[in-house]
Amino acid sequence: MATSDTRDAADDLSPEKGPEKGKESALPDGLTSNPLVAAPLGWVGQVKQFWREVGLEMKKVAWPAHTEVVNTTIIVVIAVFFFAAYLFVADIVFSYMIQGIEWGAGKIFG
Repeated sequence: MATSDTRDAADDLSPEKGPEKGKESALPDGLTSNPLVAAPLGWVGQVKQFWREVGLEMKKVAWPAHTEVVNTTIIVVIAVFFFAAYLFVADIVFSYMIQGIEWGAGKIFG
């Protein structure tokens, strides 16, 4: 069900409303200047539009402060060293356990 906000937004996109009302369009074959029914762009136009939209989205990004970046980097490096040490110790323990099982199985079955 459409709310009043979506109905208003849909009304704003209609070709009867907006700044183009009453103006003659320079587009061929009766195309209007409505962005929803604009003429398709070539690949160069699509690339330009893509980079323009990328620039607009990058302006919306909330970039972290320098201290926040440094602090999170330190946390990540510490976590990497911690888990590396943990996995190293776990690997050593499991390898000794497997060697012990092999030794015991060799004594029993071999």
